[in-house]
Amino acid sequence: MKLAVNAVAIGESSVSDFAAWRSLVDKELAGASFDKLVYRTPEDITIDPLYTERPAELPMPGMAPYVRGANAQNTAFGLCIRIDGDRTVATEELDGGATALWIDVGNDSALEAAAVAHADLVVDIAKSIPAQAIEWLAQRGVDKRIWIDIDPIMAVAQGVTPGNTLVKRLSHLPNLVSDTRERLPNARPLRVSTTILHSAGADAADELALGLSAGVAYLRALIAGGLPITEAARTLWLQLPVGRDTFGEICKIRAARVLWHKVLAVAGAPNEPPPPIHAVASSRTQTQRDPWVNMLRVTTEMFAAIIGGAQIVTPRPFDDQLAAVSALGRRVARNTVLILRDESHLGRVVDAAGGSYYIETRTDALAREAWKRFTAIEKDGGITELVGSGALRARLDAAWTRRAAHLAKRKEPVLGVSEFAHVGEKLPAAPIPTAPLLVSSALVEHRDAEMFEAMRARIEALPFDVMLLALGPPAEHRARISYSAGLFGIVGIRTREATSPQRADVAVICGSDERYTAEAAGVARALKSAGVRKVVLAGRPGALETELRAAGVEAFVFVGCDVLATMEELLL
Repeated sequence: MKLAVNAVAIGESSVSDFAAWRSLVDKELAGASFDKLVYRTPEDITIDPLYTERPAELPMPGMAPYVRGANAQNTAFGLCIRIDGDRTVATEELDGGATALWIDVGNDSALEAAAVAHADLVVDIAKSIPAQAIEWLAQRGVDKRIWIDIDPIMAVAQGVTPGNTLVKRLSHLPNLVSDTRERLPNARPLRVSTTILHSAGADAADELALGLSAGVAYLRALIAGGLPITEAARTLWLQLPVGRDTFGEICKIRAARVLWHKVLAVAGAPNEPPPPIHAVASSRTQTQRDPWVNMLRVTTEMFAAIIGGAQIVTPRPFDDQLAAVSALGRRVARNTVLILRDESHLGRVVDAAGGSYYIETRTDALAREAWKRFTAIEKDGGITELVGSGALRARLDAAWTRRAAHLAKRKEPVLGVSEFAHVGEKLPAAPIPTAPLLVSSALVEHRDAEMFEAMRARIEALPFDVMLLALGPPAEHRARISYSAGLFGIVGIRTREATSPQRADVAVICGSDERYTAEAAGVARALKSAGVRKVVLAGRPGALETELRAAGVEAFVFVGCDVLATMEELLL
């Protein structure tokens, strides 16, 4: 469907079609490549600056391939809160507006609170045997909707259960599901979760592809045990993390439904809706430093989850990565979703993103890329083979290495950590220490901020004197002074400014490119003579690099430099 664009006034020009728009853009670029405006996502999907058509006609909500949702009518999403405490905490969350609780097996007091409030449940069985978890729930007469996280593939991937037990555990699924259906008719016992994959470094396409492979492995096990495909499909639920790329995460949730429809159609159930989705705020995006910014992260993540069409959503407290989660942290997390629901009215429109050419095109591209990867994974034996051989760990370690390099250059800045760091901040609680990896083959979970926070912890308390030497009038040096102050603020160092060479541990020369040509080499020699240990120049050296290094400049800092490598070189 082509977009019919009427003439739109833009200054003295007008745009009547795409070609005319492109001509105006090329004029503004003044010889620069149009590709400057094109972005490629980590999944290698091209994001264009303008979209004028959608990839296909849109179905109505509730119709295959369910890109617009599994229901034709608007249904309220649920607010599910993770409960690590007792009945008091659970009751506080329910009284505050939660409609579902995410609890551990054995938390009787929280289960009682949920029963009193008629709340739905997500049940974490990581510390229990699946059959015992079913028994615990059945004995307590739970009759509300229950999503149980029986997920043997991810249990092995996380190192919770031994890899050599996976085949046996998969073979037990038919009996386990049959017992669950008989004793807990409102339960979905099998979880397909990509949260650990996301934390280990997977991009959105890998998350969807690997999750799809896990779900298919569960369906195969159930069908082999005698369950019809429609009944097998109704035992599953999806748990998807929601990260920092708001539009990308909306598309991920929408693409998940498309992919699951395709799997179920191939398996013989084309009219079966995809499994419901539990969207969880990403742990990978959370920071320990300047944790208050986590409120903003959770807000955008919950926005994406709701607009994407998740059935239930779980926010995170802003102090989730600190040793003690506060009552304030829990309340802000809960109220963030309530404000989005009751004041911003999110969730009242079925598929509010539907019809956006950008969203529809990106959803389609992501679904196609994920399906391509899924078929390749299945051809190699599926995710069970990847887990058993260690290839899954290697795949995601490589993905995280690529992402870490991207983060180190601040191509995706972490607000409050790698950009606009708060020097001298006092945290409300101690950071959670890094947990040791108990099983060598287990996936390693990461956070975007962890490298910067680790370096700051090493450097912050050391008595470094970093001087920013201003050359010329403020109009020439102010931008690079501000940049350099922010750069050293990442590791907790408060810099000082000077206008003449003085002794310091590190001196950063800040001025204009023109002044560098005339003065930088002489200033560098003067700094060395004054006793400066390391001389740095703010900006790219270009043709001056050889001369400047001969004069004593040891490093150059500029937008796009590897911050971590630079700080390591200068300060450690």
